[in-house]
Amino acid sequence: MIPVCKAADRATQPPSWPLCPGGLDSHAHVFGPVARFAYAANRRYTPPEQTVEDYLHLLDALGLRYGVLVQPSVYAEDNACLVDALKQARGRLLGVVDIDVLRADADTLASMTLDGVCGLRLWWGESSNAEHLRQVGEKVRDLGWHLDIIVAQAALLPCLAPLLRNLALPTVIEAMGCPVEAESPDSPGFRALLDLLRDGAAMVKLSHPYRIDRTGLPYDAAAPFAAAIIAAAPERCVWGSDWPHPNIRGPMPEDGALLELLPHWAGGRIDLAQRILSDNAYAFYGRWLRADPTGRI
Repeated sequence: MIPVCKAADRATQPPSWPLCPGGLDSHAHVFGPVARFAYAANRRYTPPEQTVEDYLHLLDALGLRYGVLVQPSVYAEDNACLVDALKQARGRLLGVVDIDVLRADADTLASMTLDGVCGLRLWWGESSNAEHLRQVGEKVRDLGWHLDIIVAQAALLPCLAPLLRNLALPTVIEAMGCPVEAESPDSPGFRALLDLLRDGAAMVKLSHPYRIDRTGLPYDAAAPFAAAIIAAAPERCVWGSDWPHPNIRGPMPEDGALLELLPHWAGGRIDLAQRILSDNAYAFYGRWLRADPTGRI
């Protein structure tokens, strides 16, 4: 039986701290309408319809200008739903697709780029291949995109980190590097992430705290990892909601409360939280946006 996911909370409240204009959410998904964009038969979960209109409503409610849509696994390599959302959003959204860039035809890739696709999502697991990463990286560089990497576990980062340094390609790592609650910020895997950030070889998304702590807000077990990232390389992190929180294990979070955590992770510094949400995000994603960081189209 394929588990059915809950819908995200639509009654979102903005955070209590002042956001700067042009804030960006670096990680979100859209699903449906299913009548047009059917889910893959071999999916791991079934999300409810959460369309681009719903996501733009969330951004407005939070006080954010931009978002990055990341291809969810329920669509496999069929990126039609994501690309359609980019077209509807009129420049407010960027896209990260899941596609075999080594086999895709040039016209498809060029069309995606024009529609707002700027990145390739890449899964890195125990069986991942360094040579394949090199070839994919070269293709991504030719396209003018970036790599968006999700690792199976933080313990794999010591092997991945030197490969990313050699690629010298714009790269962002999802979900704080995917540590688990039993780990520590001093674990070899997480230290490899911090070294990678200090070297300027990657960015990281402060996202998915519920992957680390499944007890619900305020995700206390995730806080040491987020705080360590910010302390080590405050200019190398961006914030991501993971809206609408598909396949979440634990209580469904309210997105304003998620964003409320960012200043706490930043040691109470609202100015640093503002930089992460706006300046850092624009420094990385701004090259693909059709507007300046103040939100003026």
